[in-house]
Amino acid sequence: MVRIVWVGKKREVVSPWAGIEKAPERCLIVLTGISREYAEKLLEDVEIKEECTYVYRAFIGEYRGKRICVLNPYFGAPASVFALELAIASGGRHFIVVGEAGAIKRGVHVGDAILPTWALREEGTSYHYIPPEYVPRPSEKLLGKLEVAIKGERKGKAFNIFKGDIWTTDALFRETEDKVEEYAKRGILGVEMESSALMTVAAFRGVELAVALAVSDELYGEKWSAGFGSEKLKKTEEALVRSALEVLTSL
Repeated sequence: MVRIVWVGKKREVVSPWAGIEKAPERCLIVLTGISREYAEKLLEDVEIKEECTYVYRAFIGEYRGKRICVLNPYFGAPASVFALELAIASGGRHFIVVGEAGAIKRGVHVGDAILPTWALREEGTSYHYIPPEYVPRPSEKLLGKLEVAIKGERKGKAFNIFKGDIWTTDALFRETEDKVEEYAKRGILGVEMESSALMTVAAFRGVELAVALAVSDELYGEKWSAGFGSEKLKKTEEALVRSALEVLTSL
């Protein structure tokens, strides 16, 4: 019998460095071009900070008189965590993530919004921070404020808000039918590639983080139903970005 021992308790040999000097405490992490472009449109006095290996784009601007750092990392847990680590080292303390997810539970449709309350860890990055039994969760404070803000944005708009569980995976092309069926039975709402790792690392580093996801596709039918590029998805993502900025400026 092989005895598995979790190691990783000692000090890291290479510590995160400041990716952006003197970054604001309030940070918005966007995982799509739609959200990035809309955030840049809403902010004033935008200053581009980074266009290199660890992000598509990073910029700082003002929203309602408060400085906000916006990061658009490459997709997937390793890349998004790398960006989060550097943002924390730069001074970031409050993070809201806006991304997309595929719905696996019937009744959740393209253009709806998911607010994860915990995450199933099927990515590899988080296991380098906290042992396997840990369940990633968002900051309750940020999640509560985010829910209120999104409900305000929803008035007059045709999208539903779901709070619940999310499945994070590294394997986009291994979201199999049996997994979709089984995880949906457990009450999991959708699948994406970053949330569990980001929530885990935020907890490990002692910062606040919450996630809001726009539903981009549906995996539960007989055929995959994709809504990428649809006007409904775009409007929901924009509502989530506005809500995130309102929450961050209220802190």
